[in-house]
Amino acid sequence: MDITRLPLFSGLSPEDVEALQPALQKRKMTVGTRIFDEGDPVRGFYVVLSGSVKIFKTSPRGTEQVLAVILPGQTFAEAAVFMGGGYPASTECLDDCELLFVEREPFVRRLHADPDLALRMMAGMALKLRRMVAMVEDLTLRDARGRICRYLLGLLPEGATAPVELELPAQQLLIARMLGVTAETLSRTLKTLREDGALETLGGGKFLLLDLEELRHSAGEVVAA
Repeated sequence: MDITRLPLFSGLSPEDVEALQPALQKRKMTVGTRIFDEGDPVRGFYVVLSGSVKIFKTSPRGTEQVLAVILPGQTFAEAAVFMGGGYPASTECLDDCELLFVEREPFVRRLHADPDLALRMMAGMALKLRRMVAMVEDLTLRDARGRICRYLLGLLPEGATAPVELELPAQQLLIARMLGVTAETLSRTLKTLREDGALETLGGGKFLLLDLEELRHSAGEVVAA
């Protein structure tokens, strides 16, 4: 495969691609497969080629908090490659997946030889960190409607205008867990947004957003202290 079509590896020279080949392994996994568990030794990171993967943590009481849903072209666990030790969260295939595994040791050796690649890695991880900070902000400062509206807006391409169609990247139950709300609250909020004329339900996890200003207004609401 041409890994330069993936954002993380864009701009690599043919020589760079050839040098990275020993670190790359394609892996096919079925839905429900645990890729790694929290605390497992870090052996490398992954790129999703097809399917989707959830990243989650489980509390001592068994409550699952979904941290992210990783889609094709996106990476996960790359920060753990530099930290060493164990993976900080668990991962599971939400669909039948094809993954590109990047083995830690040969990849780190390549970083030493290619500082530009290291800088691209840092940029990608910084973007992920910003998203995680935004998620924490949502969980602590925004009400359920605000979190859900902000999430929907975040799925849109830059510069999108209404009406615009979008498809949820995962089941509503998983999205609810990621946003820190119950599935009932998510369903009820989407119903209210329909009644307010902000969106229409198209079925199959698809929605037509009709009033982006209303969504933006709701996404900007914060819970009073």
